[in-house]
Amino acid sequence: MVEIIIPVGPNDNLEWVKRSVESALSQPVDRVVIYDNSERADISDFFSSLRGNLKYIRDKRMRKVNMARLRNKLLSLSSEKYIIMLDSDVVIPKDYSRRLIERLESGIAFTWMHYAYSESEIDKPLSLNEHNPNLGCAGLNTEVIRSIGNFDERYERDEDVWLYAKLKKLGYRVEPTEGRCLHLNKVHARLNFSSSLIEAKRNLWRSKYDIMLMMDGLTDLTFLTGYSYYGSYYILGILSMFFHPLALVYIPLISYGLYYYKGIKKYVFNLIPGLALALSFPYGLGYNLVKKFK
Repeated sequence: MVEIIIPVGPNDNLEWVKRSVESALSQPVDRVVIYDNSERADISDFFSSLRGNLKYIRDKRMRKVNMARLRNKLLSLSSEKYIIMLDSDVVIPKDYSRRLIERLESGIAFTWMHYAYSESEIDKPLSLNEHNPNLGCAGLNTEVIRSIGNFDERYERDEDVWLYAKLKKLGYRVEPTEGRCLHLNKVHARLNFSSSLIEAKRNLWRSKYDIMLMMDGLTDLTFLTGYSYYGSYYILGILSMFFHPLALVYIPLISYGLYYYKGIKKYVFNLIPGLALALSFPYGLGYNLVKKFK
């Protein structure tokens, strides 16, 4: 059997939940499991009206958000070898679950589909540098995940990157699946200043998990390129104060960013959270050193 498991929380958009669940119910899987800890009447009323291969579980609201703990809860709801995790603001296109399961059956322990933020992007091929593991539209071999002790709950908000790095270090295959799931929440797409600033705020604390990965021996160079690229803006600025001609190096630095993001607007909207991430590196290092020697 194959199951799709969807978590539903207190701040979820009901219309997005409906679209996500409807897309899951259209998939050729044995069952869709809903884990609802929203404590919201409108959400429970919606699920009580549904019929079909659906298992609905209500639980108490999580007082402090810990995504790794939530993922462990989702794992405990299934005894199947293969499951698909789908977030409640993500739509999986018809029959795309087959692609995820086929990858798992080929020996991959963790596979995912990258996100599209519009219908037109769903069939967009993966680019060479696109490698962003997520658990919002992912297939898991639960036997493998359980064998490593499930999710490490210290990684409260970076459980997807931890899983990728952990499995990769242990020699398991972790690869994306061709195709994209539609992410209804466009804030992560960084399409405007508002979403860019929200991502920048998030990145001000994210470094603590990246440094934690380093200290746990799970560093993956793929996820450190952002620090080196955006950190160079600060380093170059400081050095050019003492040797002014160095400021010319900003020309190729910015040119690369414009080329990578294919335009000025997208470059700027990604530059803001990128600079925030690099700026947070001392915080992340300090946080982990304090935790280590406490």
